[in-house]
Amino acid sequence: MDFETFLLVSNYVGTIAFAVSGVVKGFKKKLDIFGITLLAIVTAVGGGMIRDSLVGRIPAALVEPSPIYLSIAVSLIMYVVVSNAKSEHPLDRKFYLYLARINLLFDAIGLVIFALLGASTGIEANLNPMATGILASLTGVGGGIIRDLLVNETPSVLKEDVYALLAFFTGLSYHLLVVELGFSRIPTFSCLFLIFFILRLLIIKYQINLPNMESSKKP
Repeated sequence: MDFETFLLVSNYVGTIAFAVSGVVKGFKKKLDIFGITLLAIVTAVGGGMIRDSLVGRIPAALVEPSPIYLSIAVSLIMYVVVSNAKSEHPLDRKFYLYLARINLLFDAIGLVIFALLGASTGIEANLNPMATGILASLTGVGGGIIRDLLVNETPSVLKEDVYALLAFFTGLSYHLLVVELGFSRIPTFSCLFLIFFILRLLIIKYQINLPNMESSKKP
């Protein structure tokens, strides 16, 4: 598999993961089918559109809209499945807790994949390591920020968690290994995905957050 095909497949996997995250958020907010689909789309392609705009090119999702179609398909399938489940028995608190866990899992997958895709864009544009890390961070968290703003929430990346920092260091690591040390791109991409995905799950499990005004309050 050549690197372009690998990136395309990775983009589709990340798109599905972030679309699921957007749909789950829509379920939790009890939105209609349009709102759910909109959240799926902006979560999946929002970060990439910000990234592409910063490097001066037309957003890839507008040139080749298959990620948008894929996001719509994911939202419709999940809506039908959940609607059928709801018709058979009422959705209780356990269901929404299950959705929350699903959201965290797919969000972690999407975060790391899109951070690496953002880093790849930075390398293609011959940017420095810092700029590549910033592009990785924006690609990884941009869609989630737009999603949260649409449902009137303060994006979690701005108030807690190490979400954006993880995306930044994912991209920075990729740049250093590929550009500075000359490692092969596909194995490096795959290894870094595994490492930072596991790291993200550990952060979720142990609830590691950045200091904020709430945590700094004295008892």
